[in-house]
Amino acid sequence: MGKLDEKITRAAHIKRHTVGTSNEISFSVLDAAKNALDGDEASPSEHGPFGRIALFTLPGKRKKPVATPTKPEGLHLPGGDFVAVDDDAALPFSSSKRGSDVPGVRIGAISSSSESSSSAATSAKPDAMPSAVSSLAAPKVQRSPEEEIARRKARRKLSKIVAIVVIAAISLALIGAGGVYLYQDHEKYQTNVSRLDESLAMLAKVDETLLTLDDAVEHPFDDGAEEKRARVRDQLSDATAELDSADEKARIASSELRDSKDKEAANQAVAAISARRSMLETGTVLMQAADGVEEAAKQIDEAWSAVLSADEKVREAAELVTETTEENVTASKEKTTEARTLLETARDGFHSAQETYDVIDVSALVAYVDKRIEALGFALASDDAFLARNKEEAAAQNEAYNIADAEAATLAKALPSDPSSTVFEAYEEATVDLQKAYSTARSQAGAADAFLRDYLGTESK
Repeated sequence: MGKLDEKITRAAHIKRHTVGTSNEISFSVLDAAKNALDGDEASPSEHGPFGRIALFTLPGKRKKPVATPTKPEGLHLPGGDFVAVDDDAALPFSSSKRGSDVPGVRIGAISSSSESSSSAATSAKPDAMPSAVSSLAAPKVQRSPEEEIARRKARRKLSKIVAIVVIAAISLALIGAGGVYLYQDHEKYQTNVSRLDESLAMLAKVDETLLTLDDAVEHPFDDGAEEKRARVRDQLSDATAELDSADEKARIASSELRDSKDKEAANQAVAAISARRSMLETGTVLMQAADGVEEAAKQIDEAWSAVLSADEKVREAAELVTETTEENVTASKEKTTEARTLLETARDGFHSAQETYDVIDVSALVAYVDKRIEALGFALASDDAFLARNKEEAAAQNEAYNIADAEAATLAKALPSDPSSTVFEAYEEATVDLQKAYSTARSQAGAADAFLRDYLGTESK
């Protein structure tokens, strides 16, 4: 028998790293070998197809152990019968005393003490027997090595399939998430490009107003300039609102667009909007100044016309006194009085012009008019003395008139031929900085527009 075990042991030698191969052996074979060492006399069916495998044994005869009589195991029924339990079907059940374990039978709950177990057994009814027998545990399934290897291969194959399915599901989820992200990113890009397009469309609307403004600023006193300024004022509120909305859209697009070309286009749109806003603000101030200049120039023209009319009256009065009769002196006095009234009206007009456009200086015009009024006062005094037949007084007042009139003539030489031109000169001097600011904003808008035209041309292609 020892030689047979040795041969079987050598034939069923164990190899390392046999997982998943045909040399893999089941745990039941190892258990059978261990039981063979421990002297287990179980049947070959329990130890596998190889029977007992003696590990680490030497060949030779082994003395057969003396068999010890054993008490048959079973279950004493309440009726006095005895039911034997086969070892192959026996399963241990829980008990407080290990010596009282009855293999092969499991009955509900068993008391920890032998007395309680005995009383429970004697008090049980005969009809409880079927439930006790039915509660016998099923024997442990024994598999051959080939079946165990096949089972493990199937389990590993199933694990691989599950892993592949899980990886595929995760990959699909990631691909789906990536697709959703790309779709959302594309939609976001399209939304921002649409914002930029809307911003540029708003700029095109504002440019209609800016063209009128630009013409009014560049030629503020040409024919029709006043009408152009009025049209710009009517459109100014809507143009400002369009710029504000366009600026908001362009700034959002600039902050969210990623492509360098698109982002730069949005930044240029913001710059173009800012330049146009500066043009509107500066142009509005220039238009207000132009309005004041035109009104002041008109007032000065009217006042200067009054001065010229007064001068004509003075000439007529001088013609009348060439023949110093009482009737002629009386008529000359009336003409002189009208001339002085006209000069006073002219002086008021010069002051009004300065109030309209405080940048201008009308002091020279006012000084000339005051001197002419002073001279005419002496002329009227001379006429009154002549009519009073006070020739000496008349001659003295006439001399004073001549002196004042000569001084007025000297002041007149310093006056421009067109006094209203001083108003426009004052406008040019006063608006130098504004004109530069407007020109700078116009250049900035032009530079930004050039980039945007190139961008739109590229996009259209």
